[in-house]
Amino acid sequence: MNNTIIRTYSKRKALMLSVIFFTVLFSCKKDGDLYPKFNAENIAVSFTDTFSIYTKVIRDDSLNAFNVSSNLLGIYNDSIFGLSSASFYSEITLSGANVNFGANAIIDSIILSLKYKSPSDFYGELFTPMDINVYQLTQEISGTEYNSAQDLNYDPTPIGNYNDTLYVTSNVEVINNQDTITYDPHMRIRLDDAVGQNLLDAGDDGQTIVNNDALKTIFKGLYIAPSTTVTTSTLQKGKGAIVYFDVNSSLSTVTLYYHNDTDTTSYSFIMNSESKKYNRFDHNYLGTDIEKQLNLLNYDTTITYVQAMGGVKTKIEIPHLKELAAIENVIINKTEIIFPLKDNSNATLQAIQTLALTGISASGDPVFLIDNFEGDDYFGGTIDLVNNTYSFNIARHVQQLISSQEEDYGLYLIAKGSAVSANRSVLNSAKHPTSKIKLNITYSKP
Repeated sequence: MNNTIIRTYSKRKALMLSVIFFTVLFSCKKDGDLYPKFNAENIAVSFTDTFSIYTKVIRDDSLNAFNVSSNLLGIYNDSIFGLSSASFYSEITLSGANVNFGANAIIDSIILSLKYKSPSDFYGELFTPMDINVYQLTQEISGTEYNSAQDLNYDPTPIGNYNDTLYVTSNVEVINNQDTITYDPHMRIRLDDAVGQNLLDAGDDGQTIVNNDALKTIFKGLYIAPSTTVTTSTLQKGKGAIVYFDVNSSLSTVTLYYHNDTDTTSYSFIMNSESKKYNRFDHNYLGTDIEKQLNLLNYDTTITYVQAMGGVKTKIEIPHLKELAAIENVIINKTEIIFPLKDNSNATLQAIQTLALTGISASGDPVFLIDNFEGDDYFGGTIDLVNNTYSFNIARHVQQLISSQEEDYGLYLIAKGSAVSANRSVLNSAKHPTSKIKLNITYSKP
């Protein structure tokens, strides 16, 4: 940044601070009245919160869920949002090159282990037993970007099944070759011995599995999913859970327990950060208020919604905002948009921790607002648990909008971290009678 830009920014910052200071000292009229007049520069300050705001719930289906920090698994029937499910695809990789299992290797068992993220990383309730299937992929995870609604081919016959509550709170003791080893809580699923024997045969005696490319010709990976879908599940409202797993952990493995001519031992294939994987999400809004909002162009409602896992987002339109440009040399001093949670909507299920507010391109894609680059402390978006609101500062966006000829396509309110979270937020719309979305704008005219 050159010195001229720095000086200009400093003067503007000083001007903004002066305006804010005097705004506190003097009351301001609404509806465009510019007053009071003060100081030698004869600046007039005004405040308005009367712009019309329209919201619409739309699907958020363009979510990249490839190689994210958590993998989600389970199915849950939300009393407001309906059924949601999470599954994931993952490669397994070698823990070393040129793997050999010795002469006449025979499988004893093959175990899939999945490390829980933490005891608090789940959504729903953990008391309902979950039925989980493990499938073998017939198609490689070959790309570098996968949508959370994208499917891969797999053998429909499960190679493993789990039927229990999704989170086991106690440590796990594993007996291996007469040694007992205690591990942190994790899920363990026994897989079909034939799968394990096939892997052993590839590295038996004089043969080796040379590298991960060679491994993928033998075993392309896993698909781990609930045995029922969002269209076939019979879960009651409020039942089920979606649990977060740390598949990059050293505890997340596919382990062969076997013996050969000379030893009884084990070998673990790993699913670390070098293993390709992605989350697969699905939702069913049948019979919900969300379904009505998705299907009707103009649905008059006091409620709007945001959901993670590529669920739904809220589109916001402020049709008359650019009319501020009619005020000559207008300076936007502060703009805050506030989204209130519906009362008690987060009483049993935690609302989304942080929302994101984006602009919208001509093609309908989300784009960063200029205020976003000022940092989270300025921009906002984190839930205020005292007032049960989300707030964003968007003064620079509004100034940029009214100072240009660009079309205003509106804003999106979406879940931040949507690919690694199952949370959702129920929000009051701008039509709520007592606690609605607010757009507060302070502006001045030299």
